[in-house]
Amino acid sequence: MKTDAITAPVSLIRTTPPTPSWLGDEISKALKKITRTEDLSTLMRTHKFTGTLEDKETGARWLAQRFGTAPDPDRIIVTNGTQNALFLTLNQVIGSGNVILAEEIGYYGLCKLSGLLGVKVVPVDTDADGADPDAVARLCRKFNPKGLFLAPTLHNPTARVMSLDRRRALADVARRYGLAIVEDDVYGMLPADAPPPMAAIAPDITWHATGPAKCVAPGLRIGYLVTPGKAETAAVFRPVNTTSTWFTSPVSASLMRHLVDNGGGIRILNAIRDEAVERQKLALSILHGADIRTHPESLFLWLSLPPGCSGDDFVTAAQDRGITIRHGRIFSVNQAYDPKATRIVLGAPETRDELALALKHIAEIICL
Repeated sequence: MKTDAITAPVSLIRTTPPTPSWLGDEISKALKKITRTEDLSTLMRTHKFTGTLEDKETGARWLAQRFGTAPDPDRIIVTNGTQNALFLTLNQVIGSGNVILAEEIGYYGLCKLSGLLGVKVVPVDTDADGADPDAVARLCRKFNPKGLFLAPTLHNPTARVMSLDRRRALADVARRYGLAIVEDDVYGMLPADAPPPMAAIAPDITWHATGPAKCVAPGLRIGYLVTPGKAETAAVFRPVNTTSTWFTSPVSASLMRHLVDNGGGIRILNAIRDEAVERQKLALSILHGADIRTHPESLFLWLSLPPGCSGDDFVTAAQDRGITIRHGRIFSVNQAYDPKATRIVLGAPETRDELALALKHIAEIICL
């Protein structure tokens, strides 16, 4: 039976979390409380820069879910999202003209941010558990890099969760060669059970970037950078203290505080996690027989293309059916390399029915 045509374009490229229908009500309650308990005139005239102590303590309480215990607020910088936290880290810790190591397939934003800052990204060989510690050591001897970029929990785009043993092994190599670990943990809250972040395993060398964009709502526009210590926090701020684009809006900071205080953030997170599980089940049933790497609580999956189907062919075929897909090579440090796979985002469509229709067309394209 032929799949129904798609009447309105479906985008499967942005990892927007599938938020619950009552999200607006939860945000409305928090905003009403802000109007009752805070001086809005003062709030709108405030520059928070690295965040107030109260904002940092809010971040520490939120991050305690990942760290096992709340990190010291003196280690936290409140930012305008996770990307800004990564930008600050690359600027301060790596610096123009220097090298950062990164897994050969990974977050495409790293190369963009590095390009803006004049940082060279060198790919590291990986296996099923992530970056190979021996490969990292070899590259350290060859390139003398300043840092190692990792996304150990729900790695983007493969949804891999790195084992605790591998995390410890990479921390050992990083210490041996004087590397800073730059950890992107923006998806870290989604799994109900995952190893601790690198910032908890190796706090002395890890710069941890995260935020609620993928587990609460991207519109909050707030992030957290957890540095190795108070001195490092001050050093990050010093060169950018007159620029305003990297620090969060005071309204976002207040909204996040109320969501943490009243439990709304946790309720939204749990709902997103539950919906991610259901969408993963749906995807695996429709794409049954495909070569897929994923995780039950991920917002996306990594789909290997069938023999003879290039990334360009797949993107074009999907586009002809009204589906927007990104070419798999954007996730490669070497942009000329076609991994013959692509990321399929499950969270972006507003409904499961919309997602199911798009996935049925993808199944037809790859001849399942």
